[in-house]
Amino acid sequence: MRLSNPSGLIICLVTCLLGIGMLMVYSSDWASSMGIKGSGSQALISHTTGLVIGVGMAVGIVLLGYWRLEPLVIAYILLGLAAVGLMLVLVPGIGSVHGGARRWIRFGSLIGFQPSEFAKLGIILFLASWTASNRERMHELARGFLIPLAAIVGLTVLTVVEPDFGTATFLAALGMMVLTVAGARWLYIGITVLAAAPVAGLLVYLEPYRMARLLAFLDPWNDSSGAGYHLIQSWIALGSGGLVGKGLGGGYQKLLFLPESSGDFVFAVLGEELGFLGAFGLVVIFAMLAWQGMRVARMAKDHNDYFGHVLALGVTFMICYQAAFNMAVALGCVPTKGIALPFISSGGSSILSSLAAIGLLLSVAMRYECEEVPSRSAVRPAQNAAGTTVGAGPFGLSLGRAAFLRKKRKRMVAP
Repeated sequence: MRLSNPSGLIICLVTCLLGIGMLMVYSSDWASSMGIKGSGSQALISHTTGLVIGVGMAVGIVLLGYWRLEPLVIAYILLGLAAVGLMLVLVPGIGSVHGGARRWIRFGSLIGFQPSEFAKLGIILFLASWTASNRERMHELARGFLIPLAAIVGLTVLTVVEPDFGTATFLAALGMMVLTVAGARWLYIGITVLAAAPVAGLLVYLEPYRMARLLAFLDPWNDSSGAGYHLIQSWIALGSGGLVGKGLGGGYQKLLFLPESSGDFVFAVLGEELGFLGAFGLVVIFAMLAWQGMRVARMAKDHNDYFGHVLALGVTFMICYQAAFNMAVALGCVPTKGIALPFISSGGSSILSSLAAIGLLLSVAMRYECEEVPSRSAVRPAQNAAGTTVGAGPFGLSLGRAAFLRKKRKRMVAP
């Protein structure tokens, strides 16, 4: 593994994100931990525990090999487990109520997980496996669209019932993105989006708190102590950070003014303490991670690995789209929703699912970056007007390509 390879760059970028996350979790949750829980390091210990387990999961996935998850029966099992987890949350005594919603399954006071976070990986793996098994039939209505759409709708409905409208919207958007890159017809995608829009609007209208959030997004100052409070405090944090920020640990909004300062609004705390440069640097890191994810997907496509191609695109969309959405919420570009910032926000389920996704991406990258795919000019040498191949060496390789391979062999056998 070299630093110039996608896997090396991905590891470096994720390591940077994890380091930033540890610093921000400790800084942003210090005040609330000292005032409520009695220990300023408790949030950091919980976050670090999830990080260590997540890194172990990522290493295990790389050693296992993503291709072992390709059989359709495995995809059905993973999809079923995701659905069962979302249903167990709704069972009284099993699902834990927090903020008026059942989103957690807890074992005691310290151990728990959020099934909707792992449902994101479940839908990606299922769609990648399904589309790889039906690659030539993705243009069809039934096998190419309706069957995978049923899986997306099923998990989305279970998430709405919790209720967790933000994650449900994210699941639906993620599934449609994966179907789009997998080759589903744009006509089916467009009709589905148009049909889903009024349903989403109705769900917002029927719940007063969702409607209040939407109105607060349009004019947060109209309800500055209610639904608009989160957004106003986030703006104050970001605006007071200036260019270089107040310094790590020097922010004021985390002092019980900004709710969820170590969770959904950790980006606002980062902007206050590290300033515009720190916030912009975080955006650049996620953009570079997206670029490397696209490179990995292209490598899999060049090797005709359709499962790896769709899987790499899916996990890249999952991480980077979620990061963009979280930042947009903190900036007030979209209505307030409880979407964590990958690798940065506190919370074991979020960091576990994000690191598992990175493990899948690294598994695809490491399988192919040691293999060199011939360029198009090497596979199809140029021809002159008479149709005669120009510059072709033995076995159809171009002379330049053949010379490169001879030099490479000489270096390998040189003492």
